[in-house]
Amino acid sequence: MKEINIQFHKTRPQNPFDDGAKARLHRMGLLRIDGSVDEATLGALSRAYSGLLFDDLCDTCQNSCEITEILRRLYEAAEQAEPRQKFLLICLQYDALSQPLPNPIWWISGDSELAGDFAERFICHLKKLSKAMEVTEP
Repeated sequence: MKEINIQFHKTRPQNPFDDGAKARLHRMGLLRIDGSVDEATLGALSRAYSGLLFDDLCDTCQNSCEITEILRRLYEAAEQAEPRQKFLLICLQYDALSQPLPNPIWWISGDSELAGDFAERFICHLKKLSKAMEVTEP
């Protein structure tokens, strides 16, 4: 029995840039069997994680002006950035909050097309959330 347990506790490399990354993205539902992006799954994931990041900003920042300034800088940088760079800007937001990159976002990082599509959707939803915050404030 000990041998079986040892086999299950071996760790495999976790690298979004290795040969098995596409298969993992497929199992996650982000890529179809032909390698194309599953738009519905990517849309849901980007909305969920942008909402969580927005909530983290709200929990971390002292006031809404601070949140607005952080997001303004992100949006300005994103306007000038290539899709892959937009993805990196999102990663930097997690770093700024001293939070680890969520696993699905980590795995997306290994696929340039997927990362760019994710970033576009993520930032678009984040803009909707920040505009809604501006409307609800006095």
